[in-house]
Amino acid sequence: MTHLLVIRERLIRFYQDHARIVNALFRFLLSFVTFFSINQLVGYNPVLNSWYVVVAFSVVNTVLPMSVLLFLAAAYTVFHVYYVSVSLALVILLIFLIAYLVYLRFLPEHGYVILAVPILYGLHLPYLVPILLGLIGAPVAVIPMSCGVVCYYAIKCITTVIGTATEESMVLFNQAFQMIFSNKEMYLVIAVFAIVMVIVNMICSQEFHYVYETAIVAGVIVNILLILVLSFPFNIQVHVIYLLVQSVICGVLAWLIQFFHLVLNYSAVEYLQFEDDEYYYYVKAVPKMNIAVGEKRVKRFNAHLLGEGHFGVSSSKRKDNESGQTRSEQMGTTGSGEEK
Repeated sequence: MTHLLVIRERLIRFYQDHARIVNALFRFLLSFVTFFSINQLVGYNPVLNSWYVVVAFSVVNTVLPMSVLLFLAAAYTVFHVYYVSVSLALVILLIFLIAYLVYLRFLPEHGYVILAVPILYGLHLPYLVPILLGLIGAPVAVIPMSCGVVCYYAIKCITTVIGTATEESMVLFNQAFQMIFSNKEMYLVIAVFAIVMVIVNMICSQEFHYVYETAIVAGVIVNILLILVLSFPFNIQVHVIYLLVQSVICGVLAWLIQFFHLVLNYSAVEYLQFEDDEYYYYVKAVPKMNIAVGEKRVKRFNAHLLGEGHFGVSSSKRKDNESGQTRSEQMGTTGSGEEK
């Protein structure tokens, strides 16, 4: 635990000293992962699927606001699908417009939630979304999270339609819409994610010790149980081992993110009571856990001060010592003369 606290303090100090560089690097990596994940899902256009285009878009996004990334990711996906089918590109464009008009138009700052869902699905970490939003988000984040799930399954259904289509026609348009909005797995995931997020958020609002760790464990358990229980009525095949491994990994990642975001020292809890003219207050104060990180200081010596004297004593210092000895001898001689 101490080593993690030391790493945390050093990372915080490094970020404070190099905030601009770290923010630019973070935007670059986020953009790169976004466009790379899109290429993995719908990499139909050979031009957009090349590495230099992905790197170029990522570099451009380092100087642009984060809200622009969501628009570029949507356009990037539409152009990929447009390369294969115009009607299916219209489908995915309508899905993105619905998500924008329903939510993003009013709360654009939550656009990163919609973007995070397909990315984490591409990284095989989808269950991190509801647990993490329950820890650091508000209950209203259920809406953009659901929109992100719809966008991911829309892209997945469109890739399925493209793989089975034989010719371009408006039949593909109707087929894609029917496949998207009749997808039982999509509704199951939306329901499970919403329940897990609300439970984690409710536990985090309580006042007992180790509330965040309890919320993460509860979120992982509820996520596993709900998927296993609700998959039977919908006849959805679930790989149990894969589900368990993914859920545990997502829980560990959520704990690490929460640890670097906020860590509390429950061994030093204080209870305070005070009053004013209108109220009497009972306060529970939980201090943040911090650790002092020592700085290494290297003392440098010039080589010309060490190389000329005997046994590491410089020549100038040796001359000073010799002159001091001569003075003492002279004073001794003078003193003996006076006595005579």
